[in-house]
Amino acid sequence: MKIIIAAGLTVAVLALLHIPILRKKRIILALYAIGMILFFVAYNVNTLDNNIRFYRPKYQTVYQPEFFETKEYPDAFLDEFFKGKTVYTPNDAYDTSKADELSEDLGDYWLYYWYHAINIWDYLEFNKATIVKDDKLNEVILSDEQKMHFEDLGPANDMLRYTFPLSPYDDEWGNAFYHYWFYNTFIGDSRVYICTEGLADNDEIVLLWQHEDVHDTESYYIASKDYYDKMMGL
Repeated sequence: MKIIIAAGLTVAVLALLHIPILRKKRIILALYAIGMILFFVAYNVNTLDNNIRFYRPKYQTVYQPEFFETKEYPDAFLDEFFKGKTVYTPNDAYDTSKADELSEDLGDYWLYYWYHAINIWDYLEFNKATIVKDDKLNEVILSDEQKMHFEDLGPANDMLRYTFPLSPYDDEWGNAFYHYWFYNTFIGDSRVYICTEGLADNDEIVLLWQHEDVHDTESYYIASKDYYDKMMGL
């Protein structure tokens, strides 16, 4: 729109310059220059909120509104689903000061120990869920039979890479590039799975994460707490 308006003003001025009766071309050009300056100042002031600033991680978001409209990613549903819910999760975030040591001992890439649990907690908090970090969920591993109760809701990669504006880290691992590289290039296909049995009108939810076939890749399993307790008792 800015370019169209500027082009229109330029064409109008060029037309005025070709009218013989208007001989004071310097005045016309001066008014044109002043008008363009005022126009661009006013336009830029009114659109400052649309600018993406790159000097701090929280300003680097490029999340697309179409994701919600097309239901292309699981957070198109989860953003609304988690509001007002109480979500029980494992409480197994790592001591990030030992990330390098953990990487050598346990085999995951060092960024995994910074992002594990922290980013999904940020995502839940941002979507106004009440988080209950339960140590009893730390060692839970769903069996193949239990996984059959869950449906694939979609990839978690973009959902988690867009948590960088919420990151508590001011260093490079809190910025958009590191999140993009780790979630979309490095770890492979991370998924969200949801169990719909007993989920409707249930305000208490269990969200588990666990490694899949390869290191660094985690998938997320969501069920109502009532059904989870029933399922784990089978």
